[in-house]
Amino acid sequence: MNHLSMALKNLKNNFSFYALYLLSISFVITIFFAFTSFSMNKIMLEKISGDGRVETMCSTISVFLMAFVIFYMSYSNRFFLRRRTKELGIYALLGYRKSTILSLLTAENLLSCFGAFVIGIFLGGLFHKGIVFGITELLDLTVSNSEIPFFNLNAMIKTACFVFAIIIILSLSNSKFLFKSSLMDLVRFEKSAEKQTKFHAVPSIIGFVSVILGYCIALDILRGEKSVWFSVGFYTVGMLTFTLILLGTVLFIAYFLPYAVQTGKKNKKKFYTETRIITSPGFIYRMRSNSKTLIMLTLLSAATLTVSSVMALTLYYPIAAISRIAPSEIECRIDKESDLSAIMEIVNNYSSGDDITFLQTNIYKVTSTAGELPMEYSVGTSKGDAENEKILRNAGFECISYSDYTAILKAQGRQKALAHFTALNNNECIFVRYQPASGKDETGSTYPLLINNTEMPVTVIMTTLDNPISFANSVGTLIVSDRLYKMISENAAPETKVLSINGSSITGNEELFQALSAYLDKSPYLQGNSHRIHEVVSLSSSTFLLIGFLVVLFFIATGSILYFNNISAIADSKSDYDILTKMGYTNRTIKKIIRKQAITFFSIPFLFGLADCIFATLVYKTALMQNLLANSIVLYAPTISAIALTLIIYLIYYCMTVHTCCKMVLEK
Repeated sequence: MNHLSMALKNLKNNFSFYALYLLSISFVITIFFAFTSFSMNKIMLEKISGDGRVETMCSTISVFLMAFVIFYMSYSNRFFLRRRTKELGIYALLGYRKSTILSLLTAENLLSCFGAFVIGIFLGGLFHKGIVFGITELLDLTVSNSEIPFFNLNAMIKTACFVFAIIIILSLSNSKFLFKSSLMDLVRFEKSAEKQTKFHAVPSIIGFVSVILGYCIALDILRGEKSVWFSVGFYTVGMLTFTLILLGTVLFIAYFLPYAVQTGKKNKKKFYTETRIITSPGFIYRMRSNSKTLIMLTLLSAATLTVSSVMALTLYYPIAAISRIAPSEIECRIDKESDLSAIMEIVNNYSSGDDITFLQTNIYKVTSTAGELPMEYSVGTSKGDAENEKILRNAGFECISYSDYTAILKAQGRQKALAHFTALNNNECIFVRYQPASGKDETGSTYPLLINNTEMPVTVIMTTLDNPISFANSVGTLIVSDRLYKMISENAAPETKVLSINGSSITGNEELFQALSAYLDKSPYLQGNSHRIHEVVSLSSSTFLLIGFLVVLFFIATGSILYFNNISAIADSKSDYDILTKMGYTNRTIKKIIRKQAITFFSIPFLFGLADCIFATLVYKTALMQNLLANSIVLYAPTISAIALTLIIYLIYYCMTVHTCCKMVLEK
């Protein structure tokens, strides 16, 4: 019997054992082929990248992608090699040379990788087509689907060469293992793999304290400018926090967990139960050999959760913030009287809807004699160029009337915000904040406004984040009573005239926005809600798509490694379960023991990764993202969704693992 037929027979007889491995590497090759096809798709790259940014990112991510695929397939290969050491020892006893055994393993890898390659190429082609279709629809690109080939020949060649290179790497790894192992090592490898666990209190305590200290430093960022992140330096404290959590994770898993379980054995009442007396010693016994795998999986889970969470938050938050950056569908300044009629004509040419509202707001700059003004009313003016930071506002407020304010909010469809406001008296005003944490609460503060050389004090009765005008035209707006506004308008010329255009019939009308931009000579004061959203999505979509390839691979690798690790543990102790059966343990109790053992190794990476993700996301949002929105649970919806998706994937792999383990142990 030649090597190829033997390899084919082995795969056929152990198909259920190899099924998930074949499926997982098929997914890996699917992702790799889809990514390679996308990176070689010149039509799409020309549409979404005009400066070579996407091409550079593709090249960078391609390196990480290949390294990760090699790592994952090498780990999977080592797992199956370990599971077959006794079989390989029997081959050696029958007279097979190690070179012959190596040829057999190589033939099996060739068949497995070829099957995965065929599946991966087909699914990768579908995945690539789906990506192209999604980006085309999302960004409203003019790309004919027939121009995109289902199978990119260059991508197929690159994928085939890469898979062949992996087979060579796996063969070299197998040869190193075989020629270093003696016959006795092969036969008794599984029995000698486990080492006795030694318990050390000092590294256990260091690991626990390091993790807690790292999380406390991360939480300190909530103190704002008073925290060590600002006083010492963000990157210095960030590296310290990362080091503490990394060191703590390693020591916590390697020493603290087995030490804590060993200590828990002293509580005889809780230890001597029909399941814990089996699961606790088993956990301690295997922690030494599995600690490195658990540490790797924990760090991988933390990276997967953090990257997916930060990626979702980074895309969602700017889109949510546009409701404040550009609240109206279209907004521009009116510099000449003729601009108003010209703009209305352009809008009517591009839309025939009767729901369009045109609201002109005159903003008056009123000087204040107050000794100190809020930050919103002293920052640089919006010039749309580099001089913006050098030009400071005069001490005063940009005032609009309460009637104009409510009319704009109603036109923008923000009826819920209107429910919080009541009509203002002459000496009352509403303070519009630039961002929630921009100093003290101004409610109750009184500011004297200088009107016609007469001081008119106004008291802030409430602050709000519901700005009616974009930040390009007014960074912070003071809403005064209609009567006071009339008095101001009679004694001063408007500082700025802003036209707000709203209506469902012009929502997302990019052609209209570009026509207005051409008429206004690309004015930086022209703002649009849908246009800004489209702009954010266009700039970010390719980046998040490429990072998404890595995240999907992380999910596949983490779940598959956990699956293989638990299968290995159950297979090694199958004889122990046979003894439990003879002792009178029912199938239901044995299943319960298997579930508890599996949930332990699934929960450690997930819970640690979840904790790291939460604190890392907190630091990222607080320190690196401008806070224009109040801290609402809705803002964390993308993060919660990413965590929920990860949990679902873990649960799927957990159920598959328990099912396979129970079938392996209980089958007769």
